[in-house]
Amino acid sequence: MTLLLTGSDEIVHGILGAMRYVSTAGATRPFEGEEARLVTAMAKTFDSARADLSIGGPILEATGVWSQGDFALSELCAALPDERSRHEAMVAATLCVLFSEEFDLAGEQALSEMADAFGVDQEAAGIIKDLSDSSASVAGCDMFRRFLAERAEDSLEVISARLERMEEPLITPPDVIADYLNVLDTAPEGSVGAELVRFYRHTGYGVPGSAGTPPLEVLGNHDLHHVLAGYGTSNVDEVNVAMFTAANSTDGGLYYLAVILLQWHHDVKVSPFEPSHCLLDPDAVAMAASRGVLTERDISDRSWDWKAHLHENLQEVRHELGVAPGGTVGDGGAWDARGRGDS
Repeated sequence: MTLLLTGSDEIVHGILGAMRYVSTAGATRPFEGEEARLVTAMAKTFDSARADLSIGGPILEATGVWSQGDFALSELCAALPDERSRHEAMVAATLCVLFSEEFDLAGEQALSEMADAFGVDQEAAGIIKDLSDSSASVAGCDMFRRFLAERAEDSLEVISARLERMEEPLITPPDVIADYLNVLDTAPEGSVGAELVRFYRHTGYGVPGSAGTPPLEVLGNHDLHHVLAGYGTSNVDEVNVAMFTAANSTDGGLYYLAVILLQWHHDVKVSPFEPSHCLLDPDAVAMAASRGVLTERDISDRSWDWKAHLHENLQEVRHELGVAPGGTVGDGGAWDARGRGDS
């Protein structure tokens, strides 16, 4: 989704047009409701970040040429000329399907039609379709496996084979978790590591990689995103930090965001965590995306040694990375969703 900030005017309008196309189920229903609010919020958020661009125009109008399916699809193909821009448009449009209060089969069908017109991979659209019909449990497992493969060095095939043998898909070696705990224990006051210690104390979560927790290579970086972006651990903030991460990621991010949205917005169990339904604010979600895009370093990239920054000052690291002010947890605030924890 970085192209919403860095792409040409035409590409930005194309991505927003793709979101509108899916939110209106291929221009077969009115441009209204929460999905339409999400498209408008995205447009306004990125418009404010690009003073030279007036985003939206006819794309955001309730009626007009974008209410014609054939016109919209041809305009999208013309505005999005290459594989990368079409892929990012698919990622953004997928949000509209997942943002619906109920599974949006008509929106999913429009997403599939758009993938055909773009000539891009329909894999994610296919998984979402499975989730919206009788194959929810199988599709949910598949989504989680792909998420693990995206976050770790192991391939999807290795992770799938381990799960099928009823084994842990990923295991953190004892010496790795011991080294990580030592880094946290010795982190100076005001550092990234010290704030992570507060995060674990407030939430009561086990340190990733320890007994009964997901692996460090999967969840450790995610916990760091909470701290860097300043989002707590309520259901809503889990989605916000996922949106921040997905928008910041230069390669992938869709599966991670999809797992979180399905888990917390649709109450579908696709991971070891217990799901819980929550209502989302499109403006807050769009702002989280904007902050992710504006962050100058891809903090999900496995080549970034995030553990090397744990003894550095938190505010300085945020400044270095270009993390824009915002979030829901201020300096010294409680990370737990119920406000537990001392400062």
